[in-house]
Amino acid sequence: LFSEPFSVQLYKYDYDTLRYKDAFEFEKWIVEQFEGIANIKQRNDFGMDGKRRDGTPIQVKRSDNIGRNVIDNFQSACKRYDSNLFEKNKKAGNPVGYIIAFSFGKGAVQEVARLHNEENIIIKLVTVEEIVPIAKKPKLTVTLKDLGTVPGKAKTQLREIEFTATAESESGIEFYSWDFDYNDEEKKFNASIMLDKDGIQTHKFEPGQHTIAIKAIDNEGLEAIEVVRVKVNGEVERE
Repeated sequence: LFSEPFSVQLYKYDYDTLRYKDAFEFEKWIVEQFEGIANIKQRNDFGMDGKRRDGTPIQVKRSDNIGRNVIDNFQSACKRYDSNLFEKNKKAGNPVGYIIAFSFGKGAVQEVARLHNEENIIIKLVTVEEIVPIAKKPKLTVTLKDLGTVPGKAKTQLREIEFTATAESESGIEFYSWDFDYNDEEKKFNASIMLDKDGIQTHKFEPGQHTIAIKAIDNEGLEAIEVVRVKVNGEVERE
């Protein structure tokens, strides 16, 4: 009679990718995600990066902890951008402009509140996360332990090493992947072990230099990679 329960997992954007994206590309993209019209020319725009459908200006700051000075400059720019629209929005109790950023500092928030309460000027502060869902990549660390030589009749004496990967993520770690022959020049990851839930692996190495790559993938699908270089020559050295 009843269908099985289900959940819908929405895609989340990687914070680092957005935060350090090309500035112009990011401005255009986030304005459009905000259902605005991006300023393509970027000239004589009073620092505005777009506008809402009704013409209300939008400014984008690809930064965290935006300060009070940004609010002061933006208010003046809104007046110069379209004084008639500014006064119309002010009189109607609508925002005279929107600022989009990753986060806002205490000074900016207080100045916006003061403008609203004392001058009836509304500036809307919008975080990127209010427009698109954001997640941060996992933090990954890898330690190794020399387990000594491997008994046997091999011509070259093998050395066994234990690797322990530890990752942290707000959403939790789903699994680890390991590439014990990582191509550092081409940056190509070819998993020797695809799904490892524990993050602990042992591997045998011949004498020489070896490059190992470890990935941690969290429950949002975001990943971190750590590249470990070891030298095996009678003992194990991490480079």
